[in-house]
Amino acid sequence: MRTLIALFFLLILQNTITLKAQVSCIKQDFISYGFPKYEHCSMKILPGAKAKLQDLEEAISKAKHYIHIEYYKWYNDSIGRHMLDELAKATNRNVKVRILYDAFGCSGKDPNVTEEFINHYRSLGLELVGFDPMRFPYVNHALHRLHRKMVIIDGRMVYTGGLNIADYYIHGKPEIGKWADMHARLEGPIVDGYQRLFADMWYKETGEYLDSVAYKSPDAHLYDKLQEGYEAFVVDREPGKKSARIRQSYISCLDNAQRRVRIINPYVILVSSVRKALRECIERGVEVEILLGHKGDNLISEVSTAREIYNLARRGAKVWLCKECFHHDKVMIVDDSLCTVGTANLDARSLSFDYEVNAYFFSPEYCSQLNEYFNHHQNSAVMLTEDNWKELYPRAKRRLGWWTKGIRGIL
Repeated sequence: MRTLIALFFLLILQNTITLKAQVSCIKQDFISYGFPKYEHCSMKILPGAKAKLQDLEEAISKAKHYIHIEYYKWYNDSIGRHMLDELAKATNRNVKVRILYDAFGCSGKDPNVTEEFINHYRSLGLELVGFDPMRFPYVNHALHRLHRKMVIIDGRMVYTGGLNIADYYIHGKPEIGKWADMHARLEGPIVDGYQRLFADMWYKETGEYLDSVAYKSPDAHLYDKLQEGYEAFVVDREPGKKSARIRQSYISCLDNAQRRVRIINPYVILVSSVRKALRECIERGVEVEILLGHKGDNLISEVSTAREIYNLARRGAKVWLCKECFHHDKVMIVDDSLCTVGTANLDARSLSFDYEVNAYFFSPEYCSQLNEYFNHHQNSAVMLTEDNWKELYPRAKRRLGWWTKGIRGIL
């Protein structure tokens, strides 16, 4: 009996040592790639648009110095106007509000972000700047879009994740049902990493240099005194300069995973290097689980994703399809010890073209919270199998998914 107990504890110890070594390898990779590392950081997970907007609105009401914002989409609808009205109130308290929005993401009939709309809020004191407006010959502007989402308040906190500003993030869409997504509120030194990204982009678009001292509140570094929190990294993608960073971070996590990888992402249209790492991860016996919506928010991405996840399922991945909602989250959990929440999709747009940013936390606590979110949605999902593949995706969609193979590198 004593021998069995000793063996049991020996196995636990060996497993713990293995996981620590795996975590150490990922950290070393991140450092060698030049990803900024921050100590004593915290993350509050906001699982849904209502939770995010309520938390954000409260933080805006308490802002004292400045609010810096980037969004890919900001619609001229009830939510979009309400948030801008709240920001306008902040300017009445002498809070400086700067907003970068992607000019392409906010173009078209649905967002309805007209010049009149922009000028109205500029007249209320908001500095609104469109990133890279589409100009002739258009093609040279179409590739590298600002897909990041962040709100930095007084240098003390940053909100980031998959959520844009639009009504449908709360109410869903008739053709796909409810919209599932999450944001996170990050605090601690990690906020400086996001501030640098915003300052660089603001300078790129306006020529205005945001002095790092002038735009930090006097009490912005109270978090330096804290001994709580976790190690975290900021991994951003900048076309032409830091193009491979998001891919490198995903590949390092997959290459070093030992037991389980859980992914929530709306678009699984993989570039070759990430596809190779994911397949090798499965072949090593790591349990790979992928959670996403059954229906996509556009037909091409839906059928392309369907073909990709079917091939992964055939290799041994567990693919869970939610029929009740469309999952727009960008989450990965590795061995219950490392997790990421950010803006990058698992497609060529995010991994090869757009501006993106992900936060990585080495935290079993936050992994546990994200696992609860995964389990909650998994309970109402169906697992993709050889038996139900044709039922879930009729012949027309399967054929279209096959024909889109040639353009997956730009989707």
